[in-house]
Amino acid sequence: MKTHIGIRWYPRKVETFQQTQHSIDFKNVTVYPDGHEFTHRTDFDVKYLGDHAGCFKHYYRTLEDLCKTDADVIGCFSDDMLYFKDWLSIAHQQFKRDPYTGYLACFTPRGVAKRFGFTHRKGWHQINGGWASSWGGGYLFKRKTAIKILKHPFIQQHLKNYEANQQIDHAIPEAVHQMGLHQYLHNPSLMQHIGKFSTIGHQHRKIDDAIGWQR
Repeated sequence: MKTHIGIRWYPRKVETFQQTQHSIDFKNVTVYPDGHEFTHRTDFDVKYLGDHAGCFKHYYRTLEDLCKTDADVIGCFSDDMLYFKDWLSIAHQQFKRDPYTGYLACFTPRGVAKRFGFTHRKGWHQINGGWASSWGGGYLFKRKTAIKILKHPFIQQHLKNYEANQQIDHAIPEAVHQMGLHQYLHNPSLMQHIGKFSTIGHQHRKIDDAIGWQR
């Protein structure tokens, strides 16, 4: 399945991009700086979409740009993640199993696995619910599905009127839930979050650690 990944970048107190790019083990990647000059060496394409937009708005325009590619599968990830071995092939297999997939969440926090009762069960797990039912992100989509999600009334409302300009990992599940599509998370998590200094002021908790990874 042809895949194109976007990595959103914004300057951090402690940079993590180099760890991320060496971990991803995938070449078809575009880096999208959020209104700042990109300062790292990379073989990935770098694309500027405009001035600083902030959390959700930059996510939206990045995903929108990825939807213009000819990829079958797209994902829009942050610049502070490590990737599980064979993460993408594991995801491709699941997309082939279920044509009604809304998203595959590649980052599974321990707290989410506990909430939905699959802490000790490996593999993909389907969950239900919208806003505030899960968190974490790292969403992979079929490109055709992502186009519909971006046009969904809830996402448009969130984009235009949600002043905090955050909550990617609540807004996407809410839209997918309203669309009646399936949501999946994996144990072990296919990503680990390594950013210790959030660019939007969030504090990392133990329940936010990736399930199946050791710190």
